[in-house]
Amino acid sequence: MSKLEENELKELRESIAKPNQIANEIGMRVIAYKSIDKLVDAFGEASKEQQELMKSIEEKHGKGSLNIDTGEITPIEE
Repeated sequence: MSKLEENELKELRESIAKPNQIANEIGMRVIAYKSIDKLVDAFGEASKEQQELMKSIEEKHGKGSLNIDTGEITPIEE
């Protein structure tokens, strides 16, 4: 029975592992790409919710400049 030399075996293992590593990377990028779509959708929904909330606040308190740290609204004179 013949046996591969250590360097041949190492080289063969690396050549087998490389396509697997690339396939894994492709899979991870596909997953990331799909989650980007979900994140973009979530961002759009969050922005819409923020706009609706700001509109509600404006209707209740009038137009003004809001200090998000203190909650104080400085009215805008029109």
